[in-house]
Formats: sequence, structure tokens, C-alpha cells
Amino acid sequence: MRRWSSGAGRRLLARTAVVAAIILLHPALAQKAADTLRIPFADPIQTASLYYDAKNEVALTSMATFDTLTCYDRHSGAYVPLLAESWRQIDDRTLEFKLRQDVVFHDGSPFTAADVVFTLNWVIDPAAKLRWSVINFGWLERAEKVDAHTVRIVAKEPTPLAMLRLAAAGEILSAKSAPATPDKSEYLRRRPVGTGPYKIVSLDAAAGGELVKNPDYRRGNPCKPAASIGKIRIMPMPDPQTQLAQLTVGGIDYLLVRAKDVPEMVAGNPDLAVTASEGSILHHLAIDGIGRSGMPALSSLKVRQAIAMALNREYIVRSVLPGGEAIHAADGLCTRDQLGCDYATKPPPYDPAAAKKLLAEAGYADGFDVGVIAMPGAWEVADALSGELRKIGIRATVEKATQGTMRERQAQGKMSLFAAFWPTLTNLDASSIISYYFDDTPRNYWNDKTIAGWAETALKTVDIEKRKAIYRQIYDRNNEQVYVLPLAVAPTVVVHAKDLTIDPDPPHALGTAFYDMRWK
Repeated sequence: MRRWSSGAGRRLLARTAVVAAIILLHPALAQKAADTLRIPFADPIQTASLYYDAKNEVALTSMATFDTLTCYDRHSGAYVPLLAESWRQIDDRTLEFKLRQDVVFHDGSPFTAADVVFTLNWVIDPAAKLRWSVINFGWLERAEKVDAHTVRIVAKEPTPLAMLRLAAAGEILSAKSAPATPDKSEYLRRRPVGTGPYKIVSLDAAAGGELVKNPDYRRGNPCKPAASIGKIRIMPMPDPQTQLAQLTVGGIDYLLVRAKDVPEMVAGNPDLAVTASEGSILHHLAIDGIGRSGMPALSSLKVRQAIAMALNREYIVRSVLPGGEAIHAADGLCTRDQLGCDYATKPPPYDPAAAKKLLAEAGYADGFDVGVIAMPGAWEVADALSGELRKIGIRATVEKATQGTMRERQAQGKMSLFAAFWPTLTNLDASSIISYYFDDTPRNYWNDKTIAGWAETALKTVDIEKRKAIYRQIYDRNNEQVYVLPLAVAPTVVVHAKDLTIDPDPPHALGTAFYDMRWK
């Protein structure tokens, strides 16, 4: 059998031996009796709001704490009520929402149209300096109050994104809880007040946090049910071995798994179970196409093609990630369940001999040195693909970055190769990853005016089939130019206490959420 990296293999064996010994010695004891779910966060958080930070840990906390106006049910393809009880399109730019009148915030204050207007107008205010506002709400011109329980949301121009963006990212905050400060970038960062199925009791990057069930959450439906578990305890725990050791001795009840060996090691432990969701994690490798990082070799199409042809994409991801047969190669930088996704081409096929030939033709017969920056959750994949690149002479070294370091490297123009993943369920429109990489931001390492033009047109195109045709052009060009190489689509895999039940296929498009979990 082929091995992806001897060094990585030795590290895996060492880790396996240590953790396997722990598993044999200690049973996992869930806190079902205390009705408390203890969950480790590999990347500690300082906010519960997606408006400030979109990393996985924040998203999990945000979904529990806040509500949006509607919930998108991906099973039915329909929007269902949450904070809004009904809505209608007034004209090609304006949506009107009738709000529920029986909702209160966690501090007991009533939810009204003023909160929706405050939240959405704050999000698009440049003074707020919110990182994700352009991606999620660049289409929004204003929100306005009609009466105490009616709002109108006005787009800058006709857009296909309004309903989906509001459902996926439009968490509504309490206007009354905004501090009296002129610094709008600090509104509600630390302990914002929401209406969701869980209330925040405490939240601290060093100490962790605690959420408790909201007993007044009466609008639950299959798309976003009420909470079942009474208390969620968030525990900062960056080290993967510590996480696994704590799971096996009963220190935590839930562990999001990134490494393939973990489910295999716990398979014989009667106190633990494994739950895998349907495939929704798109692993990919972004390649600096214009030499912005000081690596001129990557500006050559032949070199980028060689990188793609050096990688057995599906095999690499299956070698290091859990999911087994549920993992499959990705031929496009989107998944077919994303709205507007389409492509007709595939990345260059796996062919190491042809990859070496292309390198020689590009003037790099002896290869070259290059750095790979890997975001949390893609470290193992980066190790594996770097081993494959070395086989054709590209001497890749991996930097396993935190989210903060990753963003710094992006902004500084220091990303030559970037191993990353994209959660397609939480970004259920074909525009999401294109906006992330190809908009006019420091994340753009290609400056492709053709893609930029098509993307701008797509964001103004409401007709579904016309829009899909535009994204087909975008995704095909990405494949042809090998800008962002799709690797494979993998499921989300969780190892957890046997007494815990997790819905593997919830109807909402937000991935696994606290309110999808129950004690048996």
C-alpha cells in the first residue's frame, strides 16, 4: 500500500500507541445525569457573534445563541419561519417581514422591528469594521421599520442572495444591549444578547464558557428545534491528544474528529460512539497564481498543473481524514447541493510522471522549495499533500497555523500554498467561496479580471438557470487555471459519549448544532 509520508506516519504511530493505551485503561463517563454537555474548543473564542468571527467554534456558539428571521430547510428547499412569521417580495429590491410578537431576548426584553433594523444597519455601517459584512451583506442597502412588528429590507439592486444570506448569517441582536460607546466595532462583541435556544452565562477565551437552555424558546421547529440538553460547557483545549485523552477518561463528551486514526482507535470502547454527517467539508489547496508571495514558480500554469497532477486527491484525504467511503474526490470548487453550483470540467488528472515533465518544461526540473500554510482542520491533509509534492521535486514544508496566523499571512501576501477547507452547508450558495477568494480583498492571490466580471454579473442575476450558467464558467475557469484546487469532500465526524445522540442529517443548512444533540 502507498504511504503518503514516512515522517507523518511515524508521528501517527507514536500518537496511536499513547492514546490507545489511555483508551484501554479508562472508560468514558458522560455527564448525562448532570444534563451537561462538555465540549472542547481547539481554537478558543472571544465572541459568540458570527459578525465578528466566522470560525467553526464561533459558528457553533452563535447558532445556539441567536436566531435569524427564517431558517432554510435544505431537505425541502424552502424557508420556514423563525423570528419572522411571514414575508413577501414588495418589489425587485425589497423584502417585507412580519415579525413574531411573542419573542423575548435572553434578558427579558421584547423582540421588535427596532432590533432587526438596528442589527442589519449596524452590520453594513463601515464604522463597525466587521470582517464578514461585505461577503454576507454587501448586497444590503438598508433595513427600515414599518411598524413595531414589520420591517422592510432593501437591496442595492436585484439580488438572488437576500433570503439565503439573511437565513444563514443574519443573526438578530438586541438593540437595547448595545453599549453607549462611539466605537461601533466593539458593539456586542463580548456577551451579546440573543433569542436562541441557549443563553450565554459566561464566555472567556482562557476560561471557556457556559450556555444554558432557554426555557422560553417556544418557536422550535424541525429546521431549528428547541434545546434538549440543559447545559453546554465550553472548554478551551487546543491540543488534539489532550482532547482525545479527556474524551476517553470522561473529561469531555464530544469531540469533532479531524484525524482518521481516532474513530478507529475508539471503535472498541463501549462508552463511546461515532456519528458522521453527510459530506459537507470541501478540502482544497489554494495556489498563489501571480507570485504575490514571492514564489514566481507558481505564476506558471504548467507548475500549477504539475501540482494538481502530483496529487491523488481522493486518496490523500482518505489517508488522513475520517469518513472512509463517504469521502470522494471533488471535481469542482462547489458541491451540487449549493444553490447555483455547476461545472463541466475537472482538475488535471493524477499523473506524477506527467507532473515532473511539466515542471521541467516550466524550467524547474530540479524542483523548488515552497511553504504550505494549513488552517486548523487541514493540518493532516497538508502533511499528506506535501509528501506527495516532494515526490516530484517540490520540496514543501508545512506551517500549521492558527486562525489568527492564517489571516495575518493572507493579509501580508505570504501564502504560497494554502491548505484549507470550506463548510458547504453553512455557505449554501455558489457565490460564497468565490467571493471569499476572488473579491477585491487581501485573500485574492489571482487578480483574474474575467472571474471577477463573471462573479459581479452572477450576483446581480436572479434567474436560476442563467445564474448557474455563469457559475459554470467561473468554476470551469478555476479548474483550467488551477487557482484553487478542489481536493475532496468529506463528512463531519464526531466521537462522543454513547449516551449522546446527534442528528447526522438535520434539515437546516448550518451543520451540526447544539440543538441537534440529545441524551438517550
